Amino acid sequence: MTASPDPIEALRREFHADDGFLVELRCFARWDKAAFARLIAVMQRYLESADHGDRLERWMAEGFWLHDDMVKVLSSSPGFRNQLGQAYLDAAYQRLSELAHWFFIGESAYQDNTMPPFDA
Repeated sequence: MTASPDPIEALRREFHADDGFLVELRCFARWDKAAFARLIAVMQRYLESADHGDRLERWMAEGFWLHDDMVKVLSSSPGFRNQLGQAYLDAAYQRLSELAHWFFIGESAYQDNTMPPFDA
């Protein structure tokens, strides 16, 4: 049985992957739903398992901030709304915002840090 990857290493891989969600969106104007689901799952898993302490690592802060900010900018064209639907995009933006809030503030918007599944 294979041990699940360390949440920090999984987050690092996802944020720095050459074929990661944000790279695909920025470089090729492609929204990969599977990559997005993997991204938010890794971000959430890190937040659920981490002791954030008093210090944030820069690469983590940049990753949470960039995904929350840039995904909205890069997917704001009508083509994405037509392809994915406004309800899906709104739910995706909200989830990224909630994850960033949890990372920077240290508190989940949900009771017991239990986020509902992303099923938009």
